[in-house]
Amino acid sequence: MHLGSEEMYAFDLAGRPVSWVRHGVVWRRGLDGAVLELRRTGREGWEQGVRRLLPGEAAAQAVHLREVLEEGWRVLGGPDPLRRALELDLERDGLRFQGIWRPIPILPPDQYRALVLQRTEGCSYNRCSFCTFYKNRPYRVLTREEFADHVEAALAFMGPSLSWRRGVFLADANAASLPDESLLATLTWLNQRLERRRPGDPEFEPRNLSRVASFLDTFSTLRRTLEVWRELAGLGLDCLHLGVETGSDRVLRLLRKPGSAAHVEELVGLLKTAGIRVGVIVMSGVGGPTLAQEHIEKTAELLNRLPLGFGDRISLSEFEPDPSSPYVQEGFSELFDRQACREQSREIRARLRFQGYPRGPVISHYDVRQFVY
Repeated sequence: MHLGSEEMYAFDLAGRPVSWVRHGVVWRRGLDGAVLELRRTGREGWEQGVRRLLPGEAAAQAVHLREVLEEGWRVLGGPDPLRRALELDLERDGLRFQGIWRPIPILPPDQYRALVLQRTEGCSYNRCSFCTFYKNRPYRVLTREEFADHVEAALAFMGPSLSWRRGVFLADANAASLPDESLLATLTWLNQRLERRRPGDPEFEPRNLSRVASFLDTFSTLRRTLEVWRELAGLGLDCLHLGVETGSDRVLRLLRKPGSAAHVEELVGLLKTAGIRVGVIVMSGVGGPTLAQEHIEKTAELLNRLPLGFGDRISLSEFEPDPSSPYVQEGFSELFDRQACREQSREIRARLRFQGYPRGPVISHYDVRQFVY
């Protein structure tokens, strides 16, 4: 819905507000009811001030959305999509979401529209010095029965809005590191469940959910053979996102991440040979001033050695650690501010030697603050 040239409101087909823009300010609403406010704070397009609205502020936005919907209903003559939005109780809908999913703190930037299905809860490693996304969530693998119930509840919750979703993201942190037999069985079952059309939902296309993506660490599946990777790819495993963070093994130790740059090369080579797309996430600012040059040089060298091409992605994320993380609490290194991180991202990017898009990988800025599911 557009109101003149300064206001735009987007809803999914179930009537849930997704995002809205008013006089240059952007709001994004998550399915759990959380609302982010994004304001441009500088000359560059990626310089955004981001904050999560307080409950009272989010409630005020909901009142405004209601007023806009009612006006649209009156002016447009009561179209059916607006009826769904007007009948939806946003507070109750958010609570319903929270009863189906555990909190989803992060997704790769190209997976924001995926259908998230939580095969696991938490992170099987969960000892990185910088990460607090799953700090208070014990790692657990859902039983097959629990996962099947979760999938059915997720599909029912999405309803008509499922047509807007693209692909499945198998969560939580590194669900792709499940034992081979378990992951193969999960993908086989998902293929059978999601290929069925939904009665009374002409908008839904099963092929929209045929591709599966997931996070994968770079150290726990080194013994998985090429044959198994190919079998997983044949079952729809389309893309794996790797938190590589750095090409420097010394910086990696500061982050308390196992593995090495050599392990990353080996893993990415296997994935690409198996026909699986790769998303590589690196962080600017890790290691602080002391290891800055080593981090820049070795990260760029590692990325340039990886066989990345069309369909792959390199995401440059500015390091902004949680104050409660061990990295900060134990003083692992001096912290860069956002401007210094941004300059480091530019320097890493300037050293990359890939073909331009579409032949080469997408290389993009990745601001984790801007995510809400």
